[in-house]
Amino acid sequence: MVSNLEKVDPREVQMLQQYLNEFGQEIEAYSAQLQMIEQRRLESLTAVDTINTIKENPENPVLLQLGGGASIKVKPVENDKVLLNIGSDIVVKHTCDYSASYLNDRAKEMEALEKKITESISQMQKKANDIAKKLDAAYKQMKA
Repeated sequence: MVSNLEKVDPREVQMLQQYLNEFGQEIEAYSAQLQMIEQRRLESLTAVDTINTIKENPENPVLLQLGGGASIKVKPVENDKVLLNIGSDIVVKHTCDYSASYLNDRAKEMEALEKKITESISQMQKKANDIAKKLDAAYKQMKA
């Protein structure tokens, strides 16, 4: 991009700066998406642990989150069935084993998606670093 060592076109510098800003915004968006997916993956794995604990100790109380940081201890009415949201606000009743398996599979899918997003972020960061180097060289050339 900055190819002519004798003259630096200010429009080219402006364009490089714009590219750098766009990459920064994209990296930010992907990072936010990555955090959201990681949180959902951890929630799925926590649900699997809870389902397995209820299955192993059906008489033990569990914490029910009420919201706003409030919880109560409750004993499950049906400890062999789980209401499972399968998407689009569709909830179905399944066995503990099926629900745990479904949630584990979903966590694996999210982990694979996290890897893809992480790779995309790395590629964008590399491109942003390349642009930053070119931009730095252009600024140095303009000062000289």
